[in-house]
Amino acid sequence: MKQVLTFITFLIFSTSIHAKDSTIFTPVSDLFLAVSNFDHAKMRAAVDDSFLLLEHGEVWTIDDFVNVVKPADYIQTNYFSVINSRVEGDVAFINYWNKANIKNTERSIDIYWLESVVVSKVGDKWLLSQMHSTRLPQDEIPKGVTFIKQQI
Repeated sequence: MKQVLTFITFLIFSTSIHAKDSTIFTPVSDLFLAVSNFDHAKMRAAVDDSFLLLEHGEVWTIDDFVNVVKPADYIQTNYFSVINSRVEGDVAFINYWNKANIKNTERSIDIYWLESVVVSKVGDKWLLSQMHSTRLPQDEIPKGVTFIKQQI
């Protein structure tokens, strides 16, 4: 009986940690869903006032990012694979693989990035403060990575 209680306590503790950690990825997911939907207001809602995106050798503000996201005739589906994450008070650091499938009536392509983010707790909400994104060459698909489709 004691072993069962210990196991249940461990399970509850593990589940609560996982649930807590999963909320830190919410602004990343929200941002990419907003990009997929060409929703500039929701893109802005996922970031804090100091947000910077280090995108493949360039420095972008949220305004720069919003300006490149224009309605188009394709569907973008996002996939993620979190490498690791760490929370220190009101700041979290997340490293992950990102895959986007971009599809229109003529073709479908997959694009991959290695990314890291800093998220900050503002009030009761996690927001993106910084994102570093390195696009991988088309022929360099990450090996051994399991991607999880973004929930819509």
